[in-house]
Amino acid sequence: MKYKLIIFDIDGTITRHISSWRYIHEKLNLWDVLAKKYQEQFLAGKISYRRFCELDAAHWKGLEEARLREVFKKVKYSKNVKRAIKKLKKEGLRFAAVSTGLQFITDRIKEELGFEYVIGNRLNVRLGKLTGGVTINIGHGAKGTIVRDILKRFGVSASEMIAVGDTDGDMPMLEIAGYSIAFNSSSEGLSRLADHDCKTDDFMEVCDKILEIAK
Repeated sequence: MKYKLIIFDIDGTITRHISSWRYIHEKLNLWDVLAKKYQEQFLAGKISYRRFCELDAAHWKGLEEARLREVFKKVKYSKNVKRAIKKLKKEGLRFAAVSTGLQFITDRIKEELGFEYVIGNRLNVRLGKLTGGVTINIGHGAKGTIVRDILKRFGVSASEMIAVGDTDGDMPMLEIAGYSIAFNSSSEGLSRLADHDCKTDDFMEVCDKILEIAK
């Protein structure tokens, strides 16, 4: 087969929600003045991505890890994701996922969809509760570097990889890929960059396109 590995974004691609961070705020009714302020400061370039994450993490200090895992069980997959992944696995393709989201969704993807490797950011936990700290494994705009590391891990060349994403933050990994797909794209730049821009919200379009070009 021409392609061996597919690397997916998670938030907004495999799942319908677009941000693990904002999802916590909204589902636990914690989207307050401070949370909005942190986001606005980051988007305006007044604070770094790391500082933005640290401020959000501190906001959630003391929350129970188990409660957040329960909340994230309610996150819905994009249409036909499970069916598409199952079909692609039968073709011998391997799977990895890269996300600036949090462990509550990345761990779920690895377990439920059977991905070989998933990496994201992690809220620090001690004795079952959030400490207020965060471990940043993927910074803003750093997916290209992470993807190169994954290629080495799998022993696969960039030309043998397919990348699937939905935002500007996914552009660095789509630029590397042998073939790239934009799904539910919120970025004109990403849509222009991608070899295929999905026009539906059905993940079977991603599956069918991969099966078409992988032969």
